[in-house]
Amino acid sequence: MVLSQNEFLPRAESTLARLEGAVLDALSHHGKPSVSSLAGVFRQEARLSPSQLAQALCPGPLSPIGFAALVMRELLAPVDVVLEGSVSEARVVTGNARAPSSLRVTCPLIVLGDLEVEGVLEDCGPDSTVVVLGRCTAWGLQTSGNFLVLGDLVVRDVIQGVYNDESLVVAGDLTTRFLDENDHDVTCYGEVHAEHHLENGRSGDAAVTLASTFLRPELWNVDLGELHHDALFERIQEGEPVFTDAPQAPQVREPDAPTAEELEGLDIEGIAAQASTNARAKDVVYAQRKTGEVWLMRPGSLPLHIFDGKQLLGQGTPPALDVKQRASERVTFWRKRGDLFLEIERFGAVVQLHAGQNNGSLRTFRFAFATPDDAAQEVRRLEARYTGDFLRVTSMIPGRGPLERELANYGGPKTEYTSAIVDGTTLVTRDGERQRFDDEASALSALEDWLAGKRQAGFDLKILEWKPYGLLG
Repeated sequence: MVLSQNEFLPRAESTLARLEGAVLDALSHHGKPSVSSLAGVFRQEARLSPSQLAQALCPGPLSPIGFAALVMRELLAPVDVVLEGSVSEARVVTGNARAPSSLRVTCPLIVLGDLEVEGVLEDCGPDSTVVVLGRCTAWGLQTSGNFLVLGDLVVRDVIQGVYNDESLVVAGDLTTRFLDENDHDVTCYGEVHAEHHLENGRSGDAAVTLASTFLRPELWNVDLGELHHDALFERIQEGEPVFTDAPQAPQVREPDAPTAEELEGLDIEGIAAQASTNARAKDVVYAQRKTGEVWLMRPGSLPLHIFDGKQLLGQGTPPALDVKQRASERVTFWRKRGDLFLEIERFGAVVQLHAGQNNGSLRTFRFAFATPDDAAQEVRRLEARYTGDFLRVTSMIPGRGPLERELANYGGPKTEYTSAIVDGTTLVTRDGERQRFDDEASALSALEDWLAGKRQAGFDLKILEWKPYGLLG
């Protein structure tokens, strides 16, 4: 099949004259269709194959390729095809197209009839452009490229727009159970029938709050303000349920800052005045009314101050710590609100506290006790004090990722950094070490040996953070 300039351009003139209504509106979404936009494609060659024409017009605005597809439909004999798995080379289907499973499109795909996908349809903008002149149906649609449907778009479960560079444009009706525009341009010139609709520009927290009422809990995280779209579409493809059987109560992320109830009865102004001349009541990041404890921190400028209900910690000279020691025990607490942490280390009769914010400022406090038993009793007291407000963790922060300790050595001519993560039963360090063990407890014990060695080499804890992908860097 070839397209001749002498035949194609006159037919384009007559096609353009007949365009009207929603089809013309959809074609004009990226600019008015014109014959001149098509004539330029034939400058070098008088004859082109349909796929060559599509490739020459893509990537780019939808108007020229959508208009060209209408002209091709009038000139080419319809032939139906079955699409398997993926489309990786520019293709024009002159009839109807059917995919018996999921379909991934990484280049221009033009369907002059209907497109039916028995699974998830995914395009890959900006390299992909999808144009369907008829009806388009799928179980799920994940679109990051330019996607034009001049008939109806019917997606059984979920449509997700990805990125804000391209557009999903529908001339007919758009029907789906869950439409998440995210930050993508989604425009329908017919009617939108969506049971659940998150419009362009929605915030992550707002999206999760709404999604928590109808999506299964494993597909969203209220603390991170995230929808797990990849898992959502994997479940759709596998035929697993993604929607709850009945509407659920909306889940709302707790505020990072202390609430009025938590602050009630606490003399924040007085505590701030004791802490520093630069401290303000608005710097409070944690408060526990039961014990009177208050944390004050202003990211980037004010170091962490902890008032334990009776006094500010760290006012005296801290006791010396024998860095050759291996920690007798370690307890780590994490608070999702504000991403605050508290790590308690005991070295014989010395207790050391590291407190701060994920990947942010950290302050270390150290206390000496008469005997190791007295120090161990203090660790138990601190455990009881923070249990409830904080979550005790070992190697993972639930809903976040693996817990990484980054250490720094400022003593040499050049500052050195290193870090470590316990990933399952493996100790992974930035130095390139990967030590595998039979269980997590053994990996955590090896971490203590690694930390002791780094302390002896002059390293101190610099940052405690969670890594969303478990990568050291």
